[in-house]
Amino acid sequence: MKERTRRLPRDRKDELLSAALALAEKQGYMNVSRAAIAAKCDVSEALLSHHFGTMAEFRRTLMRYAIQHESLPVVLQGIVDKNRYALKAPDALKARARAEIAA
Repeated sequence: MKERTRRLPRDRKDELLSAALALAEKQGYMNVSRAAIAAKCDVSEALLSHHFGTMAEFRRTLMRYAIQHESLPVVLQGIVDKNRYALKAPDALKARARAEIAA
């Protein structure tokens, strides 16, 4: 059995968001599930609920994280879905995300 280590909450949240962002880039941020993130990070689904609340709250946090880390595929998905955080992203980032689809 793999030994688990206790991590600082901010480090664990960053790990979870990073894993979710990688999944979102491949399958879409609206298609990311607690189960997939938990499996990727080898944690329980309850841990995601503990840190992020509902999936709606988690997706808001994930979109902000995608903007902060300039994940063009996820930002573009947010623009298409009219996600309010994606629409408020810096204009240069939105332009780069739109250009990504044209390439």
